[in-house]
Amino acid sequence: MKNFLKYFSILDRVNSVFLLIIFILFLLSLPYSPYSYQPLIVFLFTGTLIFLSVYFRKKGIKEGIIKYFRLFYPLIYLFVIFESFFMILPYLNHNRYDEIFANIDFELLKVHPTVWIEKFVTPLLTDIMYSFYLFYFPMPLFIIVWVYKNKPAYIFDKTVFVFIITYYGAYLVYFMVPTAGPRFYEPLTAIQTKDLNGIFLAVPIRSLINFLEPNKLDAFPSLHAAISFTTILTMAKYNKKMFWIFVPVVTVILISLVYCRYHYVIDIIAGIVWSIIAFVSGHKYYDKFVRGKLPVLFEK
Repeated sequence: MKNFLKYFSILDRVNSVFLLIIFILFLLSLPYSPYSYQPLIVFLFTGTLIFLSVYFRKKGIKEGIIKYFRLFYPLIYLFVIFESFFMILPYLNHNRYDEIFANIDFELLKVHPTVWIEKFVTPLLTDIMYSFYLFYFPMPLFIIVWVYKNKPAYIFDKTVFVFIITYYGAYLVYFMVPTAGPRFYEPLTAIQTKDLNGIFLAVPIRSLINFLEPNKLDAFPSLHAAISFTTILTMAKYNKKMFWIFVPVVTVILISLVYCRYHYVIDIIAGIVWSIIAFVSGHKYYDKFVRGKLPVLFEK
């Protein structure tokens, strides 16, 4: 076992710890949840992903389909583990924090942002905003793929590590402060008078997002804001040209979070603050405790 453990990369270790945390939260939710065994299937699958990542590294297998598995396993893991939250979170924490965050927004801005922004709503702009909101999902791959192709293996490893801890930090806060967001908070939906159906893109994009995000208590902090900001911080560090191209893209994404009624402004602020904390601390931790001490996610 000890011989096997030495092949765990920092990503494998972080994924293992996070899986253990979610498993414990699942056990705590069991007395109140209708999902008695379904999350266990997710945990078994994600645990198998970790095991295979380490096993293939130990065996030195990195060709063919195994190469692509080892490269994309963190992405698969992130998506699958997130899909389990709707079976745990609502039954673990029955508190809802929408009223608090809506009130903070109003105190800060003296308006409800999702209501105020309705003066700019048009079908075309709605399609554009939903398109940018959706573009957030693949956006980090632009810099991650560039780093993989152009930088040493440890830089790629560190980059993925920073993104992963940004995701996981936000995921854990979801369990502490479950928040549905302005699209579900009834005092706001009662005064939001304009529909956001767009011309032909908004509705199918919204349906796709609803399908991909079964957990509806993920507004605070805004992971869209956090990951978007981590993306441009990474671009600023490694590729200034890409950074300047994506600054306006990220700006529109942040606006879309309010326009499309997914987030309060305080969610966005919290997401950006968390991004900066995760980026700075993640790089320092990796350079001090990981580089040269643990195997990398993928050896080129």
